[in-house]
Amino acid sequence: MTSSSESIQFSNSDKEDSFEQPLIKKAVKEIDKEEPGQIKMEIECDNLTQNQKVQQVQQNNQFYEKAKNYENGQLLQQEKDILTAKDYYNQQQMNTFTGRKISRLYYLRNFQNWVKAVLINEYSTAVRQNFTDKRNLLNVFELGCGKGGDMQKWSKAGTGLWFGIDISSESLKEAERRHKTQKEDRKKQIQKIYLMETKADSDSTLFRSRLPQDVYFDFVSMQFMANLLFSSEQAVENMFENITCRLTNQGIVLMTITDANVIVKKMREFSVKDTDGNYIYSKNQYCSLKFESLQFPKNKPFGQQYLFYLEESVGIKEGNQIKYVPEYLIELQAFEEKAKEYNLEIVENLNFIDFFEKYKQKHSDLLKIMVKPPSDDWKMPMDQWEIAHLYRVVILRHLKGQAQSKIRRHPHLNELPDCALELENE
Repeated sequence: MTSSSESIQFSNSDKEDSFEQPLIKKAVKEIDKEEPGQIKMEIECDNLTQNQKVQQVQQNNQFYEKAKNYENGQLLQQEKDILTAKDYYNQQQMNTFTGRKISRLYYLRNFQNWVKAVLINEYSTAVRQNFTDKRNLLNVFELGCGKGGDMQKWSKAGTGLWFGIDISSESLKEAERRHKTQKEDRKKQIQKIYLMETKADSDSTLFRSRLPQDVYFDFVSMQFMANLLFSSEQAVENMFENITCRLTNQGIVLMTITDANVIVKKMREFSVKDTDGNYIYSKNQYCSLKFESLQFPKNKPFGQQYLFYLEESVGIKEGNQIKYVPEYLIELQAFEEKAKEYNLEIVENLNFIDFFEKYKQKHSDLLKIMVKPPSDDWKMPMDQWEIAHLYRVVILRHLKGQAQSKIRRHPHLNELPDCALELENE
């Protein structure tokens, strides 16, 4: 495994992981089921000292005031600031090529596309070299496919079947439209696509029963979305089950994720507290991060939530008010240990900056085409380079699964519908 940074330094102390949040939730719950004014604030911890009980009663009084504001229709500030991932991506306006070109994050967006294109080119070439019949095309399963922005990259890599899953029905409809447009171009190789809507919360979502029978995949692609799924250990296990359930032997998982080590280091060095006691990082004009606490207990590697905003990509900014999207830190050691349980080995693990240094010469022509730097010695604007530093590439290889030589590929997929859009009723 190649890694450019160490794991997060978790704290042994749970001091900041206190009873504050559960008490707020309890106040709201009581309001929901009682008549106005009938809020019960109970102290359930009998083992507290007298001083601790006094302190907790004082806190309860503060929470009572917050709960009254909630009762009067004023959402708690913490809830006002949050926008669910599903709501955000359903509301997001479709970006045209012209829109991307005038984007304030033009170079960053192009750079991220270059990273994905390099990943697809590098690993699709390696996988197809092992095909006995060189006419065979790849089967690709993309989790968090969005509007199908990577469909063209996969088509150029020799993909026949592309299966996309996303939380946004509006994005899936756009992906379907793009495929129909691309099929008119005979140079495009993707012949069949499946589209399926799912929930952002993977705790109860397993895809095995909803995938076409006996269809297996050479690749699973997860681009900028795994950090939405680390809400609990069960959610992470379900994610790995979804990744591996139809992945071939020696099949590849391509992931781009947020780099927890970089994020935590940045928060500890440069964040400031707001009036509610949250830690905010807002030095970068394009993005903002918010944490309730900067203590990370060693025994809790999953469910470490933070709030994230990135212009044009994650969350919404209206004037000075930011609506964040909740995400979760991916602690790399816990990630690797859980991956091993599902017979996945990490073959590449690099921060975007290190990935760039590794592949910039080999894929310099692609860099010039996709990123369009004005000169050979060009450097991305510092604020955009800093955002790139927040991400990393992780590549995994499956050590079990169906043999590649035995899976059905195009053109032996004629019994599948030409295109299927299956939307789940919530």
